[in-house]
Amino acid sequence: MMALHIDAGAERALARIIKGLRAARLGVGISQNALSAGLPVRGRAISEWETGATEPTLGHLIEWSRELDRRLVVIGRDGEVRNGPLRQRPGEEWESFERRRLAVPLRNRRLALGMAQGKLGELVGVSRDSIQRWELVRVPPRPIAHVVWARQLGYSLDIRPIAEGVPRLRRPGSRLPGWLDYNPHEGAK
Repeated sequence: MMALHIDAGAERALARIIKGLRAARLGVGISQNALSAGLPVRGRAISEWETGATEPTLGHLIEWSRELDRRLVVIGRDGEVRNGPLRQRPGEEWESFERRRLAVPLRNRRLALGMAQGKLGELVGVSRDSIQRWELVRVPPRPIAHVVWARQLGYSLDIRPIAEGVPRLRRPGSRLPGWLDYNPHEGAK
């Protein structure tokens, strides 16, 4: 069984993302419990994520970022954001779109380097099949695995404010001001 190759740099990178989300939450003056109303978790989970007691899933990290008007981004060696697809496919859930948006630049980087999935898997500490599933957005990596994946390609993950013009949608019950009510079966209101 392979072990994910987590180094101090990867741990610091994930901690920086979490710290940025905590700062964003505090910046809008919302409690962990109020924030959790827009997420499929309790306020205690947000506390555990912010203190490093537990790691959120990638889906939770994507939703947590979105609730705070942020999104995860892939950063190239030059410090520029590496964009994947810019639009959701018809009927595609936000989380799936975000996972695809994060996976495409990493797949493209691997291909540009002429690296096989198996070789990248060895560097990351996972199987070739895991890399394939991540690239095809079939199975989400853990957030720390996503950080390691990017780092092994010379890239990094970070959070940035959602650009103007991107719909700011939230789940019913979210307490953040200025967000549109959203029901995925009805569209934005």
